[in-house]
Amino acid sequence: MQSIKYRITALSPLLFSSNTGDPNMIATFDYIPGTYLRGMFANEYIKKKGITAEAHKDEKFYRWFLKGEIKITNAYISSNKYQFLPLPHSIQKEKGTKSTFYDLLFQDQEFDKQTTAVTGYVDENITYKKTVKKVFNFHHARDRERGVSKEGQIFNYESIDKNQVFEGFIIGDLDSLKEFSSIISNGIYYIGKSRNNQYGKIKFEILETNEFNPKINIEEEDAVLTLLSDAIIYNENGYSTTDITYMEKELDCKIKKAFIKQSEQEGFMSVWKLKTPSEICFKAGSVFLLEKGSINKEKLKELEITGIGERTHEGFGRFIIDWQNRSEKFNIVKEEETKSQKPDSKPPKIVETLIQNIVKEYVKNQVEISAIEKVGGFEKPFPSKSILAKLEEAIKTGSFENLMSKPKDKVRFQLEKCKNDSTDLYTFINSYKIDDGRSNTDNKNIIKKDIDNIVTIVENKIKTIYKEIPFSLDSQDFKSELKKTYLITFFSIMRKKIKQAGGNDAKR
Repeated sequence: MQSIKYRITALSPLLFSSNTGDPNMIATFDYIPGTYLRGMFANEYIKKKGITAEAHKDEKFYRWFLKGEIKITNAYISSNKYQFLPLPHSIQKEKGTKSTFYDLLFQDQEFDKQTTAVTGYVDENITYKKTVKKVFNFHHARDRERGVSKEGQIFNYESIDKNQVFEGFIIGDLDSLKEFSSIISNGIYYIGKSRNNQYGKIKFEILETNEFNPKINIEEEDAVLTLLSDAIIYNENGYSTTDITYMEKELDCKIKKAFIKQSEQEGFMSVWKLKTPSEICFKAGSVFLLEKGSINKEKLKELEITGIGERTHEGFGRFIIDWQNRSEKFNIVKEEETKSQKPDSKPPKIVETLIQNIVKEYVKNQVEISAIEKVGGFEKPFPSKSILAKLEEAIKTGSFENLMSKPKDKVRFQLEKCKNDSTDLYTFINSYKIDDGRSNTDNKNIIKKDIDNIVTIVENKIKTIYKEIPFSLDSQDFKSELKKTYLITFFSIMRKKIKQAGGNDAKR
């Protein structure tokens, strides 16, 4: 059996969606799953061979991607010095320390240190720790039928940040891997979610091909099995389970002790245009202490090649034996990251303008979010949608001040009837003068406080930028623009709230 070591460099943010409890948040795994790579390679094979809908009839496609004779492991974070693997769950950090760790798998009942769970990846010697950098982006929800953004609906994308390197393996017989590497060549590919937008661009490289021979040297003592990827184990009824009894049957040995976590995996089948059934898994990093007298060495060698459980060709079920060094106490430190060298010259004018625009756009996004949150505090009776539309249009045309200086009795009445816990809608929207920034003396001037707080928070975050690129978020023109953004968003979202509630114009 042979293995190809591959490297993936993220040229843009990467998104491999995982389940979260937040409907407005799309989170990502912090590694590149083998199932996504399998799909990418399968699509490339289909494109090179020109077999499209008849792919399943192609003999090599069937053996490699459907039967699973070629196994593609997950790609984990890497660096110039180290290949990192999921941190075993039995290793925890002592509270109050930065780098003192204990492996609870080897502690007896008298162990009394207070420890806390940690996440991330460690090198092969369990000496250095590394975490994957992630970024957050705001997106507008899209109306798929009309091909435009849905007004006022915002959700978040969490993604793996670009310029990070990941490595993994492709396992198979020598002949298959030779032909595989001739079809799936080095180059630029797209993978993951939202590939048509700003996500998913990678550089794929094949590094080397070596023998893949398991080296299981189990002495006359208990052995430690550590999962390097999630493992899917089925019970007798064909359902996935994390009952250790079924792991024992899979390994053909007795498990004395275990530290496990559970995860849930859900994929997408492009042919069906549907999600695959959700699977409960033993999470990567789960640890099992195998009883020495029950260990079947030949079975473990076979499983180290094939993987444990189901869907092993997609990267599930990978493990390592006796990786952990059985030390009671040891240190793990963060890997030193290369610090970027600051240029001596001042940033070009175009860079200054770009950074200013990015910061200002971020402030506007925060102002929009704050306005959306404030809408939720107001309750029925709402003003009519037509009045809200007129107010929104007045802000856009610059006539808002005149309109609010002498509002019609009908308009004022409806605005005053709509209230939150502390004020009415008329006082709320009239509490900030858009033309000159002067607020009235009312303590209920929430809009000004919201905007000022947001600007202050952002200014504190970018103090170092101010030293290099002098600009102000406190200018009168920018503040006026923020006030308009706040109120336009507020009225737009309130009209949508009324529409979703099935309401019509308020009754006079």
